[in-house]
Amino acid sequence: MKLSFKKRIATYNLLAVAALMAIAFAAIYAVVYYTSYKHLDDDIITEKTEVFSNLDWDDNAIIMRKMPEWEEAEHKQIEVNPTFIQIVNLKGQALFKSANLQGNHLLFNPQNKTTAFYNAIINNQRIRQGQFPVFNDKGKIIGQLTIGVSQQESYNVLHNLLIVLLATYIFIISILYFIMIFVASKAIAPVDQLIQSASRINDANINSRLPLPENEDEIRQLAETINDLLNRLESSFYQQKQFTSDASHEMQTPLAGIKGIIEVLLRKPRTAERYEEKLREVLVQTNRLSQLHDQLLQLARLESTVMIAKKDKVHLTEIIKKYLNTHETLIKKQAIQIQSSVPLEAQVWADSILLEMIADNLISNAIKYNKMGGNIFIDWNPANRTLSITDEGIGIDSDQLLSLFNRFFRADDSRSSQIPGNGLGLSIAKRLCDVQSIGLSVRSTKNIGSTFLLQFPS
Repeated sequence: MKLSFKKRIATYNLLAVAALMAIAFAAIYAVVYYTSYKHLDDDIITEKTEVFSNLDWDDNAIIMRKMPEWEEAEHKQIEVNPTFIQIVNLKGQALFKSANLQGNHLLFNPQNKTTAFYNAIINNQRIRQGQFPVFNDKGKIIGQLTIGVSQQESYNVLHNLLIVLLATYIFIISILYFIMIFVASKAIAPVDQLIQSASRINDANINSRLPLPENEDEIRQLAETINDLLNRLESSFYQQKQFTSDASHEMQTPLAGIKGIIEVLLRKPRTAERYEEKLREVLVQTNRLSQLHDQLLQLARLESTVMIAKKDKVHLTEIIKKYLNTHETLIKKQAIQIQSSVPLEAQVWADSILLEMIADNLISNAIKYNKMGGNIFIDWNPANRTLSITDEGIGIDSDQLLSLFNRFFRADDSRSSQIPGNGLGLSIAKRLCDVQSIGLSVRSTKNIGSTFLLQFPS
């Protein structure tokens, strides 16, 4: 259906009202119809009782007594409310006809065995007929009595009523259509306002919001839902802009370093040892750029696809031991002591590959930001199924904790070339935790250390 929303509302409401009106008018007509014909049928039965009271029979013969009833005016006239009487025998021969029938006769069913009513026409006049079988003393049918009365008045009443009902129905439906259009226009006016307001929102004014209708109804709920969606889109929009800016900044640093080193080398000839030293610096910056590229690619894959964790029973000690061995060189270099109290039987339901990536990020952070000769405590709490990794490093200010899992965020004290990193590791770890319904949180005290908590589902 290509009708507008306003016209669809009007049409559906009109159809509903039209159906109800049709039922109501049909009921009115049916009641009047039944009442009219019931009145005629009652008159016919009354007449039948009088006629039967003046009939007699001898075996198979019907005997009619002479009585004033046969001479009544209603049985002689045919123009005004006449009553027609006809009696026939089993052979269909007329034994009696009222004078007003003249040369006509009433239709009847010779096989009729019960009382029957039906409509007929005599001399272009509509009549209501009742046919009654005549029984002798033995219960045998010996003839048929047919009585007819004029139904012209009832027909006229019903005909006029039908015309009035149809005309009224069409008139009301026609008026209602325009009323429904007007009402529908008023009903969807807030929707039109929302459409106009939404059409004006673009990337330049994405902070704009739809006006909320005064009524606490579904349209207000729709506006609130759209505003919530705009809030999420605005947040995502600014995150993307910030992501692009941060990525450019992070890539610019190693590129600027490489460019500076090459420019220094090109100014004048250097000794082989000097070239080797500067090439090592280029390699460090290149490795940093390569790591940034890998992590950006990994983060893009995580956020662009729907990840499904393939959970299984995983021994925590195996993963922790694996990544402590991976970072063994750095641990020894910084003289860090590892204090692990995770029991061998500690198991969790997780995706082993994703959990290894999380452990790698958290353990490498605990090593990088620890103090020289510090400790790393790795503990398992079976009561609430929580794994904690605690370092004795530089710590994080409390006002920076909420931003810690944002992409490219690094606490101010850690933004130096002495501590490698680009602020993507914890963002990736948080995304991997969310996929597995693992809670990731942090507690930290400035210059004392930080504790990262992994709470596994039961």
